[in-house]
Amino acid sequence: MTKTQHTETTQNQPATLQEQLHIILAASSDGIALIDANSHIIEVNNTFSEIFGIDPSRLIGMDYINLLYHKNNHAQTAEHTPDHSSAIQQSLQQRQSLPNLEIDLNIKGQPRSIGLSITPLATASQPLSLLIVRDITAIRETARLKSNFLSMITHELRSPLNSIHGYLDLALTGMGGDLNEQQREFVQRARSSSEHLYALIEDLLLISRADSGQTRLTRALVNLQEIVANAIEELELTATDNAIAIIVNVPHDFPPIYADAVRIQQVLRNLISNALRFTPSGGTVTISATSTDQQDNDGSDPLLSAEESKLLKLEVSDTGPGIAPEQQQRIFERFYQIPQPTSGRTNGLGLGLAIVKMIVELHGGQISVTSTQEQPQHGSTFTCLLPCLLA
Repeated sequence: MTKTQHTETTQNQPATLQEQLHIILAASSDGIALIDANSHIIEVNNTFSEIFGIDPSRLIGMDYINLLYHKNNHAQTAEHTPDHSSAIQQSLQQRQSLPNLEIDLNIKGQPRSIGLSITPLATASQPLSLLIVRDITAIRETARLKSNFLSMITHELRSPLNSIHGYLDLALTGMGGDLNEQQREFVQRARSSSEHLYALIEDLLLISRADSGQTRLTRALVNLQEIVANAIEELELTATDNAIAIIVNVPHDFPPIYADAVRIQQVLRNLISNALRFTPSGGTVTISATSTDQQDNDGSDPLLSAEESKLLKLEVSDTGPGIAPEQQQRIFERFYQIPQPTSGRTNGLGLGLAIVKMIVELHGGQISVTSTQEQPQHGSTFTCLLPCLLA
């Protein structure tokens, strides 16, 4: 290559890179915009203008905050939705990344859901920010329909299950005639299976409500011993069939707790069920409750004193094989299941521990796990710390 040819190639390189950049912007399925230090749009691709329904020439020079939130512009925030304008403005002014923000807008009279991210760019001439937007309306609508369908199905299944429970209970009390020992065992097993199915429906219903933002707690002063006894009763046959002993260490004079009894029973049921699944025959599952000093309380609940309230320490321990450290980081994720290569028991849905974490945090508490695989039969201990003991 001659010196002249090398010079021409070097001179053409910036133009080639610029052309490549425009090709990438034009081909992107995401809306892309460059924002200057004054929050003004200086460049957009076609997808960006299509998402907002505004010609690219009109978008250049427009204030991006006004594009989203000014009532006289084409895109207006939908009613009853969070205003993220301050977070977006702070990100642009302080040149901070803002990943995965979702906002609801009205664009040309149509409700749309937009996902956006902001990334600061380091340039020699001036500070810029890269905005990437995506129309997630269809995704959000699909999620909403799925949640509504799940909620409807679970509600429809609860009614016939309640009838099954009622008639099985009547049969066990002898309302339909005396039962011999074998008949009673059969009915008890049917009752246990229907309880298991009801518990699965409750788990799915709670997930559905959480996804739609409708999760609520019904708190009251309740008896912890009774809650523990009810949770164990649901799983007693499972423990018996697998020769696993359930030990309860809850003092008889344990004070009432201020909590949602149904949800706390759901926490215990899921933790005990999880422990039974991993405990070998001849092992034990232990449920214990103690009170400990409150470490910190934000005072959000008026019935709990910020200085004098105590924590309920609720623990469920097993004598199973333990949980590997790398798995302990994921066991509270939805649908995550620890492999059981040598176990013939069912794995469940992988929702139990995720639901436990959700309910504990709704009560303002925390959950943790300690486990070791080095010492046989030391298993795992799940600890829930709940601010539900009155001073």
